[in-house]
Amino acid sequence: MLECPLVLKYWDFLGENRMQLSSVSRRKFLQSAGILSLSSISLDSTAHPFIASEEIDVSHHRVRLKNLPDSFEGFKIVHLTDIHHSKFVSFNEVFRMVELANRQSPDVVLLTGDYITWSKKFIAPVAEALRNLKSRFGSYAILGNHDMRVDAEGITQALETAQIKVLRNSAERIDFKGDSLWIAGVDEYSYGQSDIPKAMREVPLSQPRILLAHNPEIVSQATCHQVDFVLAGHTHGGQIKIPFMRSLNVVTQPSQDFLEGFVRNGNTQMYISRGLGKVVIPVRILCPPEIPVFYLQS
Repeated sequence: MLECPLVLKYWDFLGENRMQLSSVSRRKFLQSAGILSLSSISLDSTAHPFIASEEIDVSHHRVRLKNLPDSFEGFKIVHLTDIHHSKFVSFNEVFRMVELANRQSPDVVLLTGDYITWSKKFIAPVAEALRNLKSRFGSYAILGNHDMRVDAEGITQALETAQIKVLRNSAERIDFKGDSLWIAGVDEYSYGQSDIPKAMREVPLSQPRILLAHNPEIVSQATCHQVDFVLAGHTHGGQIKIPFMRSLNVVTQPSQDFLEGFVRNGNTQMYISRGLGKVVIPVRILCPPEIPVFYLQS
């Protein structure tokens, strides 16, 4: 282990969860720590302004969808992902995320997974915080890879109890003024459990096909199944970016082709949010957390 206070402090901080890290995650931890050590970076963000603050970037985007019903013109979606309630991300931080989401006055809130990181003990409190989400047509969610690994059924039940509809290879219809908008969601792609045909089974081809998917690598499959718009997370935008270097891509596999923002694959648009939480090491550098807000247009 590198003799870097940052590394030693947070390797100890992982404690009981250390052995649960995959070999890839452990390698990424060491890679990140090495560059942090070489760069002599302190975690004191007041001393080093290029270390991203905890201030959340609320980004606004217009999304054009074919066949969008007139009643849903300007429909506002708030997207939350990768909250990762844990020792790294406190309950108060999660509650502030919820408050900021509510201030956007969304028509609907869509959540794309990873509500916790390693421990079941964070399931109840994160669900309790998310219970406070407010929107015109409710909240819809899917599970991420961490949720699936820790306790998929427990998290599903906790979110449903908090009045958040969990989509597990399924879809729900929002009705307004005689028109409809479908929201579909799939289980985690990297676990081989995503089933787009099943999720989209009831969604007419004549209507916009919106899909919640934690892992953006699903985009090629989404295109094959005529999905118009995918909301994804998982990557954290890389989480750590060093000036003049490629993102360390702390969270995902080195082969991940895209980390954040809009991606187009054929006729499918996808937006990858940088998300809100932190994993592996509890810091973001030049990669602030994000709440995207989307306005639908025909």
